[in-house]
Amino acid sequence: MSLRAALRSLADRVAGDPFERALARAARARVTRVVFFWNRGLGDIALGLVPMFARTAGRLPGAAVEVVTRAELEEPFRLTAATAIHVVPGLARADGADAASACARLPRDPREGALAIDRPDPTRWLAVARDPAPPRFTWDPRHDALAARFGGADDGRPWIAIHASTETARHYRTVKDWPPERWRALFAGAAKTGDARFVLLGHEREPAYDAPNVLDLRGRTGFLEMLALVRTRCTALVAPDGGVLNAVYLLDAQFPLRVVSLWADPGQGILKADTPSPNRHLSHVPLVGALGDTGAIGVDAVLAALSPPFARPPAGPPNR
Repeated sequence: MSLRAALRSLADRVAGDPFERALARAARARVTRVVFFWNRGLGDIALGLVPMFARTAGRLPGAAVEVVTRAELEEPFRLTAATAIHVVPGLARADGADAASACARLPRDPREGALAIDRPDPTRWLAVARDPAPPRFTWDPRHDALAARFGGADDGRPWIAIHASTETARHYRTVKDWPPERWRALFAGAAKTGDARFVLLGHEREPAYDAPNVLDLRGRTGFLEMLALVRTRCTALVAPDGGVLNAVYLLDAQFPLRVVSLWADPGQGILKADTPSPNRHLSHVPLVGALGDTGAIGVDAVLAALSPPFARPPAGPPNR
């Protein structure tokens, strides 16, 4: 930690971080609405914003929590305490729009008359929080029906969810993804030692993975459909540090699942947060690449981590 960061952390602990001070001012002014602008990644919604929403409720009882965001994050925010989600037409993460320019695209600016949190900083603000609420996504079992259109896992094979591309290389200095040749070797190696269906999830459709044991659903599911599919069809998930991993790990629903996570930097995400999954039936095997390289994680290590669910199909419907 740099000297500047250390001094800022000390000031936050003594005087309160900027979010705490803003909530205190809002309480004195009897503000009834708090509007967060979020055009960053999926991963920090459950991990960072959900505890901040709970902190808002604690400091401003009865206040509405609203969010201004892009279209692809509307469904994730449905699993939070947000009472209104304002989707900005055409907003993309890459365009770098700030809160003012994004809200200018809406019929009216939802920040008017509200406490506007235009630049949330969960990493800083939660670092000094006392007893922050646990991060999680709330799950409505009625969402399980969204998986019906993908057919049943009644062919005797375990279904293993795969998130091959986090699409984070353009936003972070650390390359989080496992190299494509490793995924291909995993699918080929699994075909030699057992029988499983690997289900590709996410948005990015490239590179192609053409193998008889691969079902490519990339770009073909919404967020809630994806979670329903994992929850009701899959025995395991293999994913690098990213939004899909966080969403599945922090899903507040009870169902058996083996999660094998791939890491370049263990000082990030759910490993840094060191928080247990709200799913008591989830088992987690993190694999860390040497020298900050996920490519250093071997295929054999992933196959070994998958071994229990790889050896048998799902054991009936999930517990609720």
